[in-house]
Amino acid sequence: MAKPILDDQLAAEYAGLFASLVIRPERRDEVQRVADRLLRPANRKQYETVEAATSVPWFVVAIIHNLEADMAFSAHLHNGDPLTARTVHEPAGLPKKAPASGGAYSWVESAIDALAYDGLDTWTKWTVPGIAYALERYNGFGYRTRFPFVKSPYLWGFSNVYTRGKFIRDGVFSPDAVSQQCGGMTLLSALMDEDDIAQRLGFQPPPDSDEVAKPTPFLPVDGSVVEFPDNPPRFPGKYLMEKTGDKVSVTRLQKRLADMGASPGAPTGVFDTPTKYAVQLFQARSVDLDGAPLEIDGIVGPMTWGALFGPLSIESEWVKPRVVIKKAEKTLASAVLDVASEQIGVREIPPNSNCGAQVEAFLASVGLDRGNPWCMSFVYWCFAQAAQSLGVPNRVPQTGLVRGAWKQAQALTTGVRVVTARDAQVDPSLVVPGMVFFLGFSGNTGHAGIVADNINGKLVTIEGNTNQDGVRDGGGVFRRVGRKVTDPTVLGFAAFG
Repeated sequence: MAKPILDDQLAAEYAGLFASLVIRPERRDEVQRVADRLLRPANRKQYETVEAATSVPWFVVAIIHNLEADMAFSAHLHNGDPLTARTVHEPAGLPKKAPASGGAYSWVESAIDALAYDGLDTWTKWTVPGIAYALERYNGFGYRTRFPFVKSPYLWGFSNVYTRGKFIRDGVFSPDAVSQQCGGMTLLSALMDEDDIAQRLGFQPPPDSDEVAKPTPFLPVDGSVVEFPDNPPRFPGKYLMEKTGDKVSVTRLQKRLADMGASPGAPTGVFDTPTKYAVQLFQARSVDLDGAPLEIDGIVGPMTWGALFGPLSIESEWVKPRVVIKKAEKTLASAVLDVASEQIGVREIPPNSNCGAQVEAFLASVGLDRGNPWCMSFVYWCFAQAAQSLGVPNRVPQTGLVRGAWKQAQALTTGVRVVTARDAQVDPSLVVPGMVFFLGFSGNTGHAGIVADNINGKLVTIEGNTNQDGVRDGGGVFRRVGRKVTDPTVLGFAAFG
C-alpha cells in the first residue's frame, strides 16, 4: 500500500480530530506535568538549538523527545537508545557519523541527525494537520494502513480520540492493549495555553465564557442512549461498596441502578449483597464515559458513578478547570512526583547490573554500594531531593530494604500517614498521589515505588529497578499503569509529609 500523503481529506481529518480532542480527565494532571517539564527554560533552550539547525519547531522537537525518550537528554531522539553509542534498536546504527567530541554523542547532534533521517528538516507544513502528519510519519503508518479503526496512540494517546489497540512490539498488534504514553497531539493541545505556540499555529485565544458544553449522551455497549440528569448528584468522594457508604448516596445509587435496568430491589440506603450484584450487572453491560469497559468489581468509584449519572457528576474535564499550583503552595507530594518524573528513562549501565552513575547515586543516598537492588533507594532519593527543594524534613526511612522501610514507616508518629492493605481494600480512595507503595513477595523480598495517580483503584506509579512489566529487579525507572490498590502483594501505603 502506498504511503499516505497529506492531501485535503487527510488534513481535514487531522484538524477535526484535534478540534474535538479532550484530554482524558484521569490523565490531565499527568499530561500537564509533561508539558511543564517541556517548558522548563533549560529544556526549551535545547529544543530551540535544534530548531535553529533544522527548522523543526522547538515544541515539535520536544513532543518527539517525550514520545521517543521520555524527555531523557541521555538518549537518542531516534528511538531512546543511550547516547553512549550508535542506536541498536530500529532505526539501528545511527548517527552514521562519529560523535563530534570523540566520546558519547551530544543530545543536540543526535537530535539533528534523527530529524534529518526522517526528513523533518525539509518539512515546511508546520500547521496542526502538518504536525499530525509529520508525527505519524515519524512513527510509521502501521495503524492507518493495517488497523484503520484505531487512531494512532502515538498521536492521540490519553485523549478521547484513542481508546485501545496497540502494537505491543514490532509487527505485533493487540486489539486489547492500551497505550500508556501521552500522544503527541494530546500534548500539543496542552501546550496551546502558551501564546507563542498558539500564535505560530494560527490560533486565537477563545472568548471568555462561563458556559459549559454539555457532552454527548453516554452510549452503553448495547447501543441504547442514556440521557443523564441535568443536575446529577456529585460523586460522594468515597468509594461505595458492600457494607460501606452513607445512606443518602447509596439510596441515590440504588434508584439510579433501577432506572438503568439493574434494580437491586426497593431502595434501602444500605449497600447490601443485592446492591453489589446490581452494580456488577450494570458494569458488565456498560462502558465508562470514554467508551472503555468498566471493571466488574461491584465497587462504585468515580468511573462507575460517572457512567451512571454523567460527566457533570464527577470531577472531570467538563466541570473542573485546570488548577495551577503556585510555587508557594507546592506540597511535598507534588514536588516528589516532579522529581520522580525527571528520572523516567534512567537505565542501568550495563543492563541488568544494578549499576550506572544515576543508579549509584540512588544507592549512595541510603549508604549502599553499586550492585544492590535499588527500588527503595530510588524512593528515598526522590523524597530527599523534593524535601530539600521545599526546605521540609524527609521522613522516608533511609534504607534500601523495602520491608524494613515499611516497618519503620508504621512506627513513625509524626508527619506520616499509613494506609494498611486492609484499609485500602475497604476504601481505595485513601490511596492518593505522592504516597509510597510497599509490596511483599516470597523470601522476604519486596518492591516499592511512588503513586502518581489512583484511577478507580488502578494505580499509575513511578518505579525504579523495574521494567514495563513491573518486575521487582528490572533495569530502569519507568512510569507504569496496572497495579491495583487491592493487589494481594500490597503491604500498604504511606504518605510522608
